[in-house]
Amino acid sequence: MSLRDELLKAGLVSADKAKKRESDARKQDHQRKKDKAQVAEEAARQAELRRQLEAEAERKREQDRQLNQARVAERQQRERQERARQVIDSHRLNQIEAEIFYNFLDSDGRWIRAIRVTAAQQRGLATGQLAIVRGDRSTFDFPLVARETAVRLAEFAPERILLQHPEGDAADDLEPDSG
Repeated sequence: MSLRDELLKAGLVSADKAKKRESDARKQDHQRKKDKAQVAEEAARQAELRRQLEAEAERKREQDRQLNQARVAERQQRERQERARQVIDSHRLNQIEAEIFYNFLDSDGRWIRAIRVTAAQQRGLATGQLAIVRGDRSTFDFPLVARETAVRLAEFAPERILLQHPEGDAADDLEPDSG
């Protein structure tokens, strides 16, 4: 026998009050369970929000890292270009009084370009002692530089080398065939 039944039997509590108390107890149990569910649901919601914030922060860090890498690469490219410009300008061997046209293919291989050279420079180009590189002064800026300069330039700006014959003795190529 339950406490409720004993209290009813003893006449200390009326049936309506007992039902009301029982109903209140059920409601409190239900409310406690509901509160626990709400607390658990809120905790899950908070955990999901925290996970989303962490994922967003990680995505942002990755984006910042990639942007930083791009900036570093761009800065290094600018430094290489500036260094190439300085090397080319300080070792340029072009001469204003040169009268011989020397034809060569541009870097894309589609356009024939020409520069004026002296006879000694023509021999130097043929023997690989001189090279033609791309300058920065204009679209048609093709400086002549010594082989050593071209080799050094190829280390950090290989796209600047337009023509560099293998080193060797090409004196036979310059003299006409006698027969």
